[in-house]
Amino acid sequence: MNRRKVLQSVVSAGVLASVPVTAAEERPKTPRDFTGPFYPRGPRIGASDLIVGEPKADVLNLGGVVLTPDGSPHPGVLVDIWQADPNGRYKHPRDSGQDNLMDGFLYWGEATTDAAGRFQFRTYVPGRYAARPAQHIHYKVWNGDRELLTSQIYFAELGGTRGLARSDEAAALQTVALESAGDGSVAAEIEIVI
Repeated sequence: MNRRKVLQSVVSAGVLASVPVTAAEERPKTPRDFTGPFYPRGPRIGASDLIVGEPKADVLNLGGVVLTPDGSPHPGVLVDIWQADPNGRYKHPRDSGQDNLMDGFLYWGEATTDAAGRFQFRTYVPGRYAARPAQHIHYKVWNGDRELLTSQIYFAELGGTRGLARSDEAAALQTVALESAGDGSVAAEIEIVI
């Protein structure tokens, strides 16, 4: 099992302590990635549950932790996500599929990290679309009005980055595993290092 999988296992078990690691063991920083053409417009939603009412597709429980390279948590930062729905549509005027958006899906959400740097979202597994065959979720991390990072999350079981990451190392740091959550949904954990 590689170091990243070990860290993901520890994170998903909720045992990741904010114990700093030595300089020799510093975590690699999460690579920046493209914002893309569909960053949401208008006021923020303010919700970490992007599903309103009964789910209509595969539910994804997306959790994670925001850390410094030495393993210290980043409490109180805002994680802002946006994504395509399961049909590959964004809620954005530049996406031509605005007449076919999913009812009861918010497309955009935010969560503030707790004292341990953790955050959680409930959303759908994002769909694939022709211009971008790698299923992904975009995100930004904010400290107040200051943007700390823009990146993307890819899913190993859905084909990973499909060669769209900036490098193999970036692909490894941005790709997470999907696991059954036991209630018919899937779960994924991401470690974001800033």
